[in-house]
Amino acid sequence: MKLTKFKDTAAIVAQIGDEIQALVVQKPDAVICIAGGDTPLPVMKQLVNLKQAGSIDFSNVQFLGLDEWVGLGYDTKGSTRQTLFDNLYQPLGIPEAHIHFFQGDNANLQEEIDQTDAFVEQYGIDYMLLGIGMNGHIGFNEPGVGDDLMTHVIDLDAVTTTVMSKYFDDNLPLTQGITLGFGQILQTKHLVLMATGEKKREIVKQTMTSDITDQIPSTILKKSMTETDFYVDEAAGKLVGE
Repeated sequence: MKLTKFKDTAAIVAQIGDEIQALVVQKPDAVICIAGGDTPLPVMKQLVNLKQAGSIDFSNVQFLGLDEWVGLGYDTKGSTRQTLFDNLYQPLGIPEAHIHFFQGDNANLQEEIDQTDAFVEQYGIDYMLLGIGMNGHIGFNEPGVGDDLMTHVIDLDAVTTTVMSKYFDDNLPLTQGITLGFGQILQTKHLVLMATGEKKREIVKQTMTSDITDQIPSTILKKSMTETDFYVDEAAGKLVGE
């Protein structure tokens, strides 16, 4: 996993925009997975801007969801689905047939797991943009997770349930998430992990300096045999070298 420091968030966003633009030119039907949360929001805005400028044609691109809170759907503000649909898929005009995203409120979550596993097995993942949790979680792959799992439902770590309040207007009794597993994430052709801001300094340092351990799930990305980049701004990368 290669760490690259950028001056600021805007520089990271420009880099990722260029990478996705180049990918879609090379492979118009690429499969792209972009995480929810606050960190990737500027990237979503950049992709919408590039599309509106005529710089990227997303008409044949397939979009894959990374994770969702179990019990939530589009109607809950702050759900991953609502974030991605409102900030990316709908502004880009992506047809429903090209969006493969968890229904966290499906009473039959095994159906969601089976559909996602089948899609990834058939098409693979060309590009994935990940954020990193304060506890190192990747998607909802929480501390203690196995590194060979496919799509699965997992109990949320205490750090995750504490931080989650920033996403929602109400206190929601959320205890589980559904997520792609490392068995799929590590097969992605180009993985990009993104961290910005001072609050991510310590987990960035732990990720880069720790041995691979399931207690810091982000370290598991070091097992990837494909292109894997860790993009940080100066604030997030202050405690690590180039």
